[in-house]
Amino acid sequence: MKNEVLVEGMKCTGCASTVQEKFEAIKGVESVEVNLENKKVVVESKTEIDRDTFKSALSGTKYSVVD
Repeated sequence: MKNEVLVEGMKCTGCASTVQEKFEAIKGVESVEVNLENKKVVVESKTEIDRDTFKSALSGTKYSVVD
């Protein structure tokens, strides 16, 4: 399954790496591709992942999922 998520707060490659690591830790995620320029994160997964899971993965960070 392919999920496209907009993430606010990313400003550098370090930010993108942190978001990528957080999303890769979600159960069932197979790959994560972060586009820093347009703030879009494409997540490939074995099963469907809801928005709240992505939001929870970023809790405690300076990044947030845009609805």
